[in-house]
Amino acid sequence: MKLGMIMPFSADSFEKAKELGLDFVEFDLNHPNYWGVNMDSILPQTGEIKAAMERTGVAVGGVGRWGSQIIAADGSIIEHELDEVKKAIDFAASVGCENYLVSCNYAPELTYYKNLTASINVLNKIVEYAKKYGITVSIVNCMMGNNYIRTPEQWKIVLDEVPGLKIKYDPSHSFVHGGDRGAYMEEGMMWGDRFGYVHIKGVIQYGDSEEVESWDRFELIKKHPELKDVLPQSFSHKSYDNPPAGLDSINWRAFFGVLYKYGFDGCCSIEPHSASWYGEKGDWGVKYTIKYIRSLMMDLNA
Repeated sequence: MKLGMIMPFSADSFEKAKELGLDFVEFDLNHPNYWGVNMDSILPQTGEIKAAMERTGVAVGGVGRWGSQIIAADGSIIEHELDEVKKAIDFAASVGCENYLVSCNYAPELTYYKNLTASINVLNKIVEYAKKYGITVSIVNCMMGNNYIRTPEQWKIVLDEVPGLKIKYDPSHSFVHGGDRGAYMEEGMMWGDRFGYVHIKGVIQYGDSEEVESWDRFELIKKHPELKDVLPQSFSHKSYDNPPAGLDSINWRAFFGVLYKYGFDGCCSIEPHSASWYGEKGDWGVKYTIKYIRSLMMDLNA
């Protein structure tokens, strides 16, 4: 296995990753509606990124595009967004990255069946495009941007209809599906053979998650900015937090047992994701997680 971390899109990130002893960085080139930018502002920096890789020996392990709004209200493909996805894959190929992390929005104007049909259509196009570079495409299990192909309910339909598509799995997201104990063990045992990429993010929670309501408010405020002073906007809740992995509720030892059961030997990417952990405490938390997760990793090819 390889261990890396989500980092800002910058050549400086490679120096930081090397300092931390990480194998790779992950760059998430999100849709502009979700804290991202257009790909035309990214591509000119490819040379600088490649130089940093050569200088540090740190790779790009994953390129993602969260919040991809690619399905139109009538079920057709939004061609501009498909072009953006292709540019992100082109960038990944140019820096030798083997993993592209994809999301696909749910169009509320369509029935569930028509959404699945539209998603299968566009995901086949994306997987086929990435195949020419030898890049593995994994669908994320995060709900950002109305991504809905994130539980067994959808996987059992979509993955069979999109040959080659894998799952980018983050066990912390399963707490939305399974309450304060999560659903990661069941999902891992049933679907671990389809995992293509793993996120390492801690979680503590009591009761049901408020993440669904938080994203609903976010989308509503995005459409109606006048509500921003009326509705709570924060994703931070007293009943939920994302502390460093190893200081959280997830049984990471057992989860890695699931990964080894299925021979997973890919990229594990740390995702610092808590408003409670920042500054010196946040830096300590990252180092703690690196040490802890490294203790669970073995090289299956050794």
